[in-house]
Amino acid sequence: MEEWRSLLPEWFVAASGPERSREDAERWLAWWRTLGPADQARAESEQQWTLADWLYWMEPFERQWFWWDAEIGGDGTLRVTVEVPGWPAALGALDWLLRAAGAAEVVHEEASPA
Repeated sequence: MEEWRSLLPEWFVAASGPERSREDAERWLAWWRTLGPADQARAESEQQWTLADWLYWMEPFERQWFWWDAEIGGDGTLRVTVEVPGWPAALGALDWLLRAAGAAEVVHEEASPA
């Protein structure tokens, strides 16, 4: 883990949440399960990912998306296009990367067939 801390950008490591004990993670999950779907989504989007969790979901066998393209819109928005083998896909690690980099909002849109 320390090797990753030295390899990844300092701003990203600083934005990541502190590592949690198993008990803390289980306590948070139990609380999360008491919430309704909208509150669950909000709690997930507001939570900082730990570096260990993020690295796990970035492993090739766990990551369910592939970077395709990115472009900056005239209004200053960044549109990131990823390819996913199927929908729904686990995009939380990508969402955290974008939020840690300063994204105010991350919106998923499924591309319409050409």
